[in-house]
Amino acid sequence: MMKWLENLKSIDTSGTVGKCPFCGSENTDYKCSIVNLENGNGYMDIWCNDCKRAFHMSRMQVTKGMKTDGNIPEKLKY
Repeated sequence: MMKWLENLKSIDTSGTVGKCPFCGSENTDYKCSIVNLENGNGYMDIWCNDCKRAFHMSRMQVTKGMKTDGNIPEKLKY
């Protein structure tokens, strides 16, 4: 998680992932998935489309405005 910490902060403040902490690419993305509709709990995946490195964060509150559309690419390296 430590490598992706700045990216988590960036998503929180600007809604964008920022540079990949592994390869430096700005071709990054994320998606939140809501598991419990009543309380908005779910998980988030953050990834780099170039080097395919990724981070998964579970048991989080998916707040309004967080990205929930799109697909998580296959063959990511967590």
